[in-house]
Amino acid sequence: MEFVPFEAAELELFTSLSSESRHFRRHDVIRQQGDDVREVYFLSEGWVGSCVDFATGSRQMVKVHLPGDMLGTPSVVLDSAAETLIALTPITIHVIPASAYSRLFMSAPRVAAAMFLTAQKERVLLMDRLTSVARTTAMQRLAAFLLHVYDRLKTVENLDEPMFELPLSQEELADVLGITPVHANRTFAQLDNTGLVDRRGRWITLLNVSGLRSLGAVPDRRFECTADWHAPALWQGEDRPT
Repeated sequence: MEFVPFEAAELELFTSLSSESRHFRRHDVIRQQGDDVREVYFLSEGWVGSCVDFATGSRQMVKVHLPGDMLGTPSVVLDSAAETLIALTPITIHVIPASAYSRLFMSAPRVAAAMFLTAQKERVLLMDRLTSVARTTAMQRLAAFLLHVYDRLKTVENLDEPMFELPLSQEELADVLGITPVHANRTFAQLDNTGLVDRRGRWITLLNVSGLRSLGAVPDRRFECTADWHAPALWQGEDRPT
């Protein structure tokens, strides 16, 4: 995990939670909004969109998941799923029964701490994205989104250069940014003309990361945690504090 490095036994415990692996093709629905919440998922390969469906028949993509993400966890506090999970690329997920996921928090406090801290990071990033959608231009939103993808891929794929494949269609990208597909295409063309990025098909190269951060009005977030979160579990037997 990003904030709390797992020990061998903790990693083995986490990987043992999965009851099965499933593979999906692009555009397949993993779980529909309103379904019973019996399981959560660990995404090991591919990209997934988390979407909210409306009674009018429309759909809004609220988050793009990358390898290493847990999927569907916000819905564990509900009696039915709050989101529809859709494969944006061919994907592989590991299925974790919701009951096993809850027991993990009771039996492995350091693993629980790691997931708690990751959830707080996601909360901060979602606040930044909400601010971006509400208060910035389409080009600024696009710049911020590309940086968000790059920053996360650096963590999970150890990118040597600021270059990555963006597998989203024009419609999917527009959905994430909260604009129309036509506007998304026009906005990407405008961003190309700034000289900050180079787009060749689906491959994106960030030519000036600092300039892109300035354009996107991206807060300079430096995520870290103190050594206190790395400590061995204390509340066991006679070591439990009084």
